[in-house]
Amino acid sequence: MEAKGNTVERSVLSRINMFNQHVEEHKNWQRINPFAHYNVRDVPKRSIQKDLYGTPPAGSLSERRAVQAQILSLQEILQLCELINENGERQSADDAAEVSLMFGVLFEMYNHISDKLLGTLLCARKHKYIDFEGETLFQGRDDKKGVRLLRPFEELRDGILNKIESLRCILAEQPVEPMEPVEPVDPIEPVEAVEAVEQP
Repeated sequence: MEAKGNTVERSVLSRINMFNQHVEEHKNWQRINPFAHYNVRDVPKRSIQKDLYGTPPAGSLSERRAVQAQILSLQEILQLCELINENGERQSADDAAEVSLMFGVLFEMYNHISDKLLGTLLCARKHKYIDFEGETLFQGRDDKKGVRLLRPFEELRDGILNKIESLRCILAEQPVEPMEPVEPVDPIEPVEAVEAVEQP
């Protein structure tokens, strides 16, 4: 009977210790969480290097998601450039000639693929894959404006695929942190371990 009492006591103590550990982890997180303070003066000042500002912590799940989002964005840009190359008009008979496609035609074609045409166009222009006149394009108003590839498609495709492959290598190198199953606990103050008292 005494052995059973010891295992129950150890089980209770281990649960108390686990609970206290969760409480401490939560307190530490709340100290650095900027949304957990009622007063701005209570927020601890964080020192972040300029080159790390706005980037997720290394090895975090946020960093992994950011890399996956970059891969997805590059795949959409590649699909857009391929669509312009296949359906666009060449300026001359040369294969290396500039290819352009009217925005209205592109909008109608790309609308069946994705609803993010303008965002993809702006991102592709930022990376200097395509160019178009004006700051942005609007359906109806800018249907006659041309969207053109800045380089031959094969060169663009090779560059984009190299970037995608390097990002996939980064993903493969990152260790995936296994998540431990956590039992739900009520958010109350830590409990001190109490020795078992034998009752008469």
